[in-house]
Amino acid sequence: MDGIPTNIMFHILSRCPVKSLLCFRCVSKLWCKYIDDIYLAIIHDKRGIEEPTPIMFHLNPLPGRRPRSLCFHTIDHQSSATNTLVMMKPKEVPDFEFLCKKPRSKSSITNIEFLGSCNGLIYVSESDGDLVTTLSVIHPIKKQCYELPHLPFRFSCFMSRESCGLCFDSSTNTLKMVCVLLNGHPPSENPEEVRKNLYTMVHVFGTKSWQKIPQVPSYPIQGEAIFANGCLHWLVSYHDSPKSPSKDKRHVVWFDVKKEEFGSIDPPETTSNRPNRKYGNWSCDHLVNLNGQVGYFCNRTTEVWVLNHKNEWVLHCHIDDKHFSYGYIKVFGCLNKDGDVLIRFKKINEKTSCSSFTTSKMAFYMNHTSLVEKMDIKQTLLCFPIACFHSMTS
Repeated sequence: MDGIPTNIMFHILSRCPVKSLLCFRCVSKLWCKYIDDIYLAIIHDKRGIEEPTPIMFHLNPLPGRRPRSLCFHTIDHQSSATNTLVMMKPKEVPDFEFLCKKPRSKSSITNIEFLGSCNGLIYVSESDGDLVTTLSVIHPIKKQCYELPHLPFRFSCFMSRESCGLCFDSSTNTLKMVCVLLNGHPPSENPEEVRKNLYTMVHVFGTKSWQKIPQVPSYPIQGEAIFANGCLHWLVSYHDSPKSPSKDKRHVVWFDVKKEEFGSIDPPETTSNRPNRKYGNWSCDHLVNLNGQVGYFCNRTTEVWVLNHKNEWVLHCHIDDKHFSYGYIKVFGCLNKDGDVLIRFKKINEKTSCSSFTTSKMAFYMNHTSLVEKMDIKQTLLCFPIACFHSMTS
């Protein structure tokens, strides 16, 4: 097997299921090198031979106790005989547990936050309650972790006007982390003044430093980054979003990884004639990975849009809001190739306008039937988010 050309080996391995590839890593050092190569992840993902695999993660122990860790579980999901209940059962033993660093002193704290995912890799931040102290990238299935070098610039853990994103540069066959940071607190009423205070930092995996590049976006960014078609995508910070015909939506900022250029895309125009949902605040709009494409969820209209290869917004689905009259909706991604999406609804108390994770409910929107089905998650933890990955090979 050692005499087989590299391109042929990649061609063969790209047709194998993920679980088989993980087993093949122990065959030899050469096979392990092939399977760990990021190029295999890309061509395997393009073939799309498997359904997306959801992974659940949760903080352990529960909030209020230290030290903490982030536990990852792969999830088996199936529909009931009547297709009215989707069962999701996480493995009892975590596939991987990421341990948070110990606080420097008894009076200090260390928080951990999920930031996003790219091709099955998860990136998280650790903070002291004010500033991000560490950025790490995790492969929960391979049980591997990569800690990035310390950032030379201030990175607020609240990330209300700054963010970061993990991406793959196909021109150099390398992973990169891109951070857009804001120096100070310039007023949002002056876009030019804000832009002067933006910094773009890039870390190439395998190196020991960050590089500052001259390009910056036109506006501060916010929220989870989505990597698709060679570009990272973020929403403009709702503090700084420019006025447009779509006043209830936020512009999308993109970053071309190969060219290292920024640009922006207008938000999708609504097709709904229904009145906006109560408590459907536009600040809760978010981007989502929809089977490898950029999705935009509008919390006011409950529409999910997808950005096609022509950079045009196409309506993916319109979730019936009768199931979610009061509260916030989070779309996590697609559970299958049919485009059915996994969502979480956080109910709002109409009298107090307050919400709680204990009132959160999971649901499964069936795109081909426009039905919203409840979900039964076999897990006793009080609070957990769920991420869906289009590929687990990285």
